[in-house]
Amino acid sequence: SVIVLGVAVFATSLTAIIMPLISSSLQRIVNRRDKPMNRRNHFIVIGNTSLAINTWRELTKRGRDVTRILREAPEDGELADVDVVVGDPGSIDVLDKAGAKNATAVLAMLADDSENAFVVLAVKELGGGARTVAAVNDARHLSRIKLVQPDVVIAPQVLGGELLAMLLSGEEVTSEFVMQRVFQQNNETPAKT
Repeated sequence: SVIVLGVAVFATSLTAIIMPLISSSLQRIVNRRDKPMNRRNHFIVIGNTSLAINTWRELTKRGRDVTRILREAPEDGELADVDVVVGDPGSIDVLDKAGAKNATAVLAMLADDSENAFVVLAVKELGGGARTVAAVNDARHLSRIKLVQPDVVIAPQVLGGELLAMLLSGEEVTSEFVMQRVFQQNNETPAKT
């Protein structure tokens, strides 16, 4: 009985020590997210809104490298082939981990306009040459978002209401008008050297 008890204690101890190591190795194999991609000249899409998801899909369809920043970790296997960084998108550490300094553009597409503004400010504080894109969900916040001077402001919800009103009123909708309203480039942004 002492021998059997000794073997049982040894096996339990061995399991307690080796299982975490095996578990983390298996998790890396199953979750390919832990394999970081080359984060240079890539796009960073922040948020899990429909605009962010569709932008990420369209960029990846075009063969562009995209890193997503999400506040919460996705379900296992949900984004298995996607480069994901989990954390506060307004944090300089999280943006640095996502490679914002070496990114082509950082797209703040969260549901909260103030968070989008903080992301733009954090990217500017971090430095680098990444362009900043801020989504605006509420027309009342458009002028405030422009104060943080993102390179591009996109306001699809604002545009949708304006286009619908124009169509119902019989006004002419031109492609120049749509492009000007969709991508409201910030003309006050200083030129990058």
